[in-house]
Amino acid sequence: MLNFRGRNRATSEVALESYAATIEQILASVGVDPVKARMRTETGFGWSFQRNSAVIEIFVSQQDGVGYFQVLSPIIHLPINALLPLYRRLLELNLQLTNAALGVYLDVVYVFSERPLEGMDGNEANTIINLVASYADDLDDKLVAEFGGRLYSKV
Repeated sequence: MLNFRGRNRATSEVALESYAATIEQILASVGVDPVKARMRTETGFGWSFQRNSAVIEIFVSQQDGVGYFQVLSPIIHLPINALLPLYRRLLELNLQLTNAALGVYLDVVYVFSERPLEGMDGNEANTIINLVASYADDLDDKLVAEFGGRLYSKV
């Protein structure tokens, strides 16, 4: 799991469990078995599933007493060549994404979104999951066709 930053407001275990239950309801409503999708995490709850060509990972976690909601999609392994043009393209695409961003971690390009849990409802969580999944499914093939590398989902 990627952890991006720490904050200082407290989130209780009960609140984390409540948000996790909401995520499991969302997953079930879109045809994903939340029990089969569950992943082990050290700081909360996680799920991983396939949507079209994209792998989607969802985390509800706590760091430094603050709860976070993260949706990640590893889309491509970096190509050997043309890294500078790829990085430029990723930065250009970042300006076009709403409530999501592109980043690189351990030689893999990710689409991701993160927000504090406080104040988030099920509709917002569902919107974020759908946005990341849509961006990932749209961008993975395009980036591989333009720059090389290989799809993450085709390991």
